[in-house]
Amino acid sequence: MQTHQGLAASPGIASGSLWFFRPTQPDIDTQPIAKEQAADEQQRFHAAREKVDAYLAQVFARVLAEQGEEEAEIFASHRELLDDEELIGDIEALIADDCVSATAAVKQYLDEAAETMRALDDPYLRERAAEFLDIQNNLLLALNDLPFASLVDVPNDSIIVAEDLSPSQTAQLDINHVRGFVLEKGGLTSHVAILARNIGLPAVMGVKQVMESAQDGDRALIDGATGTYIVAPDAGTSKYYQALADEQHRREAQYAKLYGKPAITTDGKHFALFSNIGSDANLHLVEDNGSEGIGLFRSEFLFMEAASAPDEEAQYQVYRKAIEHLDGQPVILRLLDIGGDKPLSYMDFQDEDNPFLGWRGVRLYADNREIFHSQIRAALRAGVHGNLRIMIPMVDNVGEIHFVKQAIAEQRSALEKAGVAVAQALPVGIMVETPAAALIAKQLARHADFFSIGTNDLTQYTLAVDRGNTRIASLYDSLHPAVLRLMDETCRAGQAAGIEVGVCGEMGGQLEATPLLVGMGLDELSISGLGLPAVKYAINQLSYKECRALLDQALECEDSAAVRALVEPFIN
Repeated sequence: MQTHQGLAASPGIASGSLWFFRPTQPDIDTQPIAKEQAADEQQRFHAAREKVDAYLAQVFARVLAEQGEEEAEIFASHRELLDDEELIGDIEALIADDCVSATAAVKQYLDEAAETMRALDDPYLRERAAEFLDIQNNLLLALNDLPFASLVDVPNDSIIVAEDLSPSQTAQLDINHVRGFVLEKGGLTSHVAILARNIGLPAVMGVKQVMESAQDGDRALIDGATGTYIVAPDAGTSKYYQALADEQHRREAQYAKLYGKPAITTDGKHFALFSNIGSDANLHLVEDNGSEGIGLFRSEFLFMEAASAPDEEAQYQVYRKAIEHLDGQPVILRLLDIGGDKPLSYMDFQDEDNPFLGWRGVRLYADNREIFHSQIRAALRAGVHGNLRIMIPMVDNVGEIHFVKQAIAEQRSALEKAGVAVAQALPVGIMVETPAAALIAKQLARHADFFSIGTNDLTQYTLAVDRGNTRIASLYDSLHPAVLRLMDETCRAGQAAGIEVGVCGEMGGQLEATPLLVGMGLDELSISGLGLPAVKYAINQLSYKECRALLDQALECEDSAAVRALVEPFIN
């Protein structure tokens, strides 16, 4: 028996036979070419583009038929990227100006594009680097006249083992044959991890030297909740994990009974449970989760996935689609949240020594009024169709709220003069994600219609821990008493002012944090992925009064370990 430890990417217990995915590695011709060969190499590049485009069209059609429009959308975006004028022009220039082969030019350009994505702050966007490498790999296969990598022959009862899986490779899977995933690369927001969580398959990422861990057909089991991967488990281990799997199925049956029902503590306090989404392609999560609204619509994806800023009409259509889909339930739209190390190619960003502390969120609106105003106008128009709320990111002072509210008033007036229907009641709230905002929450609450605590950044800024720095990852802990105290003070300030307070960070989906969040008396939790049913079940087992007393004890703890020791009896 061998036990390996990786990242807990998607919860659940799975046992099955290992199936190793070893795609063909295309060659890269690194020899310089003669100047007169450039035209031929450029022609080879274009032929490869057409071949990949035809392949992606087939994948798109199959995924559309088998999985639906939202799942197929990624392949439409891949085809758009293949047609991107900047990509084509830059690769042609590399071939002609640097006298390199088509394979070398493709590799260099898309390696650099992927590296740019990896340098971004947002972990979701960092994982999108895999999509550039996916396109790169397909182009290189086409240039080498090699078949595109295939996962169509995965046998039944398989645990897929791979160094990495690209989106197009993953899309080929017959998930009915798959028990789970074990990958050497990929993070918690990688395409495979998201897919696994969405369809409820266990997954473990980041297992070192996984391709040498066993052989095809070996029996293994994975525990996606702890990131454990065990090859050839002995009888005792198998029995233990079978008991865990039985318990998991029992809990899932309990969660299912709560679908469509509210989250209410045993002493009657209601918590609204919402979903976090990144685009209109994720709207299905609202139904899948049984959630009551969208607590965080990350509008920045509209801007970061395009070569230029989406215009007002394009934004309006996306926002309207989400609002109408929710049919009266709340949609909280976060205004453009970029900057720092999340630059847009079409904005004038400069290098900063401390990008996390730099030009980001609300701080860049005044310098980009055209883009800012177009988003405000799109939101005002879309708000006519349902229950839309606007949320301002990275607020540190009251002046920033006034600035946004003034812009809303001006744009509303301009639209009304033009005879355009606009939302009259558009609540404007703020994200509380810096210690400064938490400490002056009382003052901010006089001017905001609601608070949403962004626990990812609040933890980062409170503890002075870069959440993307793996070297100090163990220091990043949202259960630190300092973080809890700032959250609690924010809640108290919001409650005193009579405004709703929610949480939209990853902490909302962490079961170990649920008793503490209940104790804060939050009005709403917004959760990523499919974790909402488990949180709802946990809330329904808890007493608000007891959780408040627990939180008071936690606030006096010396460290996160002591907090966890306190909480543990409440989550088992």
